[in-house]
Amino acid sequence: MATLPIKTDIETIPFEEITIGNYKDILQRRLGTILDSLVETRIIAFEKIKQFQEKLKKKKTYKTLSLSVGDLVLEYCSDRDNIYDDKFSSQWKGLFIVNKVLNNSSYILQDQYGTIFNDRPVHGTQLKKYYKQPDWLLVVVILTQMISKNQV
Repeated sequence: MATLPIKTDIETIPFEEITIGNYKDILQRRLGTILDSLVETRIIAFEKIKQFQEKLKKKKTYKTLSLSVGDLVLEYCSDRDNIYDDKFSSQWKGLFIVNKVLNNSSYILQDQYGTIFNDRPVHGTQLKKYYKQPDWLLVVVILTQMISKNQV
């Protein structure tokens, strides 16, 4: 005989004739089973919450940069996070200079032209240090070879 899942989840008290004398006893037993299942459910929920919180702790840690005033940085474009059709465009914008260091690892930036963005501090996890490439001196060497009349 097949049983439905619902029948296994809900505990029922065997049917008894309800009289005035045994009504309180039946009610107390039923409330006891309901409260016991409630306590078990709360314990299971508490354990699952703890497991999930531990999982979140292990998930991803962001390293914060220790930047100083005058460092060159790039800012992460979080508005391009879920755009998949433009995957070859850069996720970083601008070339900014750190203008001011705030106490919670946030920074006030200024662009190359001197405009200071006081109204939008940027957290250190959204910045990447920019390393300026060394200035290379372009040297072009043109080799000329004299062709003698004998080689022709």
